[in-house]
Amino acid sequence: MSEAIVEMKTAFAQLSNNEAIVPERLSTDVPGKNATSLVMSAYSMNNPYYIVKVVSVNFSNPSKGLPLIHSSVQVFDASNGRAVANLDGESVTAIRTGAASGLATDMLAKEDAKVGAVFGTGVQARSQVEAITTVKNLERIFVFSSARDSAELFCNFISENYDIEANVGENDQLKEADVICTATPSEKPLFDHRDLGQGVHINAVGSFKPHMREIDTTTVINSKVIVDKRESCKREAGDLIIPAEGGEWSFNMVYGELGEIVLGGLPGRDTDDEITLFKSVGNAIQDLALANLIMEKINNDSN
Repeated sequence: MSEAIVEMKTAFAQLSNNEAIVPERLSTDVPGKNATSLVMSAYSMNNPYYIVKVVSVNFSNPSKGLPLIHSSVQVFDASNGRAVANLDGESVTAIRTGAASGLATDMLAKEDAKVGAVFGTGVQARSQVEAITTVKNLERIFVFSSARDSAELFCNFISENYDIEANVGENDQLKEADVICTATPSEKPLFDHRDLGQGVHINAVGSFKPHMREIDTTTVINSKVIVDKRESCKREAGDLIIPAEGGEWSFNMVYGELGEIVLGGLPGRDTDDEITLFKSVGNAIQDLALANLIMEKINNDSN
């Protein structure tokens, strides 16, 4: 995860510096199946590879005991177009999404952050916990889930793997959180703004469609909003689109892109009291960055 976070620094800098070619993501809803198919590709200047990623998101799968996401990442040699690797997309997606939140947390959360909270208990939630514990010395994590048994199992997983106290969260405990990660396919806000404490940093990574949202309007209005890519969020980030369409907020109020902070063009956190919100819908440049890291390791091993 620490290596992946470093790769995300380069990826988001390239994205904001117009050194990456990332076409608009193709999204296809599958009628009657409660599913969506996503196709995305990316290339960055002077890169030895480009990638094409295909994702199936089946929203009914978790209730069947199946993964929410199935995916593959095809890696191509940019010099001749030859396919050189086929990567497990579920793993790539989880790691790169977590790594982006890890980078955002490192740059935007309070230096002395001690308490985390995560909404969701799936693969993405696990990656979020791994990432934020990589960059912050957290002492406690609250787990929020619609299913208490899943939350309890996830708490056990966190305690066993990260040596951190983990408890099933209640809304009145959310004020204690310094870092919150939301990794759910929710279509309505997961918490009320009144539940938040001052100075909290939020990574909102679950929603990726205009009708989906994990964060309420009041929180968006009262936060310093940082996005992965402005154009992508204008098309897909329901957390921001819904308050914008309601006339209560505007995309002109976006503070900046994460890459702009990485590049030093914008400062990150200004005070310990401000609320920072990193909204990401996911970008194929992240998949390319992780594919580069994996290919480098493969080539080193073969040599």
